[in-house]
Amino acid sequence: MNLNPNAPAMNLMTPPDPIAERRRSGAELAGTIRAHFPWWDTQVRPGLVRLIAAFPEKDFDFKPRPELMTMRELVVHIAEAERSWIHCVIDGGAEEDWVVPLDDPTRGYRLVVDAPDRASLLALLERWHRPTQAWLDRPESELAHEVNSEAKGRRYTVHWTLDRVHEHEIHHRAQLGVYLRMLGIEPPSFW
Repeated sequence: MNLNPNAPAMNLMTPPDPIAERRRSGAELAGTIRAHFPWWDTQVRPGLVRLIAAFPEKDFDFKPRPELMTMRELVVHIAEAERSWIHCVIDGGAEEDWVVPLDDPTRGYRLVVDAPDRASLLALLERWHRPTQAWLDRPESELAHEVNSEAKGRRYTVHWTLDRVHEHEIHHRAQLGVYLRMLGIEPPSFW
């Protein structure tokens, strides 16, 4: 896979200048799919990483209710979903489940991949975001490209798929912020 060396670097810990970032627009990235998602790598993903960094490792298995995912499971699920939609559905790779329900779903989930610490969680996110970044750097005309997912039983456009992955990350990022507040920790800036 060729990653664009001119793609925006992901600054994982220091929030970008919010005013400068809000002035960014798809016009700067015209002609690429990234023009439709100009803040994914400069605001959305770094905000997720800052949230993960704010969690004490002793609380990685915190969950507010027995049937919900833990913080660790949520982060793995974000990477799992991005892998599933981009690597599997769009690029045709094999499906894998990484976060699976327990036999008694009222007790929650379990991981079937190794994610013992913060570094492993961040590595999963980084690894499976690279195929997404490669798609973001492709020509805008490829947004309309359709793929047939036998596993999901329907056809999807690249645009619809990227929208869902982006929305999914933002949704669970907010959920992690709520988990931090429930632990009595002020979440860092999402943006």
